[in-house]
Amino acid sequence: MTSAENARIYAPGSRTDRTRIQDLAGAVLAGGDTDELLELLVRSARTDCAADTSALVMPQPFRSWTLEIVEGTHAAQLLGEDVDPLSPLGTALRDAEADALEAISTLAEVPALVAAVDAGPEGLGALAVLSEVGAPFSDADRERLDALAGLVGLVLRGPQQQGDEELEDERGRIARDLHDLAIQELFAVGMELEALTDALASPGDPPSNHRIRTTVATSVQGVENAVAQIRQIVQSLRRERVEATLLERLRHEVGLATSGLGFVPALRLPQNPGDLDRELTPEIAEDVVAVVRESLANAARHAHASAVAVSVSVFSEGVDRVVQVNVSDNGRGIDPSVRRRSGLANMSSRARRHSGWVDAINLEPGTMISWRVTLPQS
Repeated sequence: MTSAENARIYAPGSRTDRTRIQDLAGAVLAGGDTDELLELLVRSARTDCAADTSALVMPQPFRSWTLEIVEGTHAAQLLGEDVDPLSPLGTALRDAEADALEAISTLAEVPALVAAVDAGPEGLGALAVLSEVGAPFSDADRERLDALAGLVGLVLRGPQQQGDEELEDERGRIARDLHDLAIQELFAVGMELEALTDALASPGDPPSNHRIRTTVATSVQGVENAVAQIRQIVQSLRRERVEATLLERLRHEVGLATSGLGFVPALRLPQNPGDLDRELTPEIAEDVVAVVRESLANAARHAHASAVAVSVSVFSEGVDRVVQVNVSDNGRGIDPSVRRRSGLANMSSRARRHSGWVDAINLEPGTMISWRVTLPQS
């Protein structure tokens, strides 16, 4: 869609403009995956304001900010970049001045609009659009961006308002496991049988008995694999997680990930794993399990690795005790075309709750996800 077409459709105050915001608000209120909703809103900011690039700037630990989602022309250059604390944007974010954000007219030497985003306890973020060509942004663009920034804030605060983030995480994990493991296995079985059916119905030479036996045997094995995976998922729901030790829960997550990876990940823990239960608060223990789960799921979906290692350690750093989770693989590394910085939003949010951090470190080959937080003093 061209800028002119966009301007005609989204005329200031038009019914279509209001309907568009209402539709997006409905999608946000209906709930769903946080990453997908944020990417939808950032993408909408670019298209609705006829911009070349849109970006979501999110607060990080130690009063810093990062461009976590970027859409459009400058995505490759801007994605994952830290905000210069001495720049107008960095100063406005540090001082938490929404008016100062709105006054910024250029970013990266191109015309820009910037709207403040309320990221809840994490602080102030920003939603920005950039345009190298075409007419300058209008008052109507400002209204659209402000509305979208409000929806972004609603998405970011959603889990806190729901008060049941762990339940949502568990539901999301179950849905991912069903889709990535059992459903994909059954889909492959269906394709095998469909190909055999087409071959049997074709007017040419029928498939050999050997091919028929092989296809049926492979399909039966695929169904058995899917049944086994579904049983694992059901068993995970029946477990009384409050009674399980952290060691048991981590081993359980490693077992669940085995089907998706095709091999058993290595699990490295302290010499006395019971120390984890004694030192970690229940909230931090929940986050450790969730980080391991998400890291293993990402490795199964994207890394194409032949080896994955999970390490959980607790150690002293000065006067503090620190827990660190490292999940490394020998896969193909982080895809530079992804729109969100390393897909670390959920883990980053969990780290920020405890004044910690998470990072993705490039290996040769592969990637290591490193997540660490400081334990509260007893």
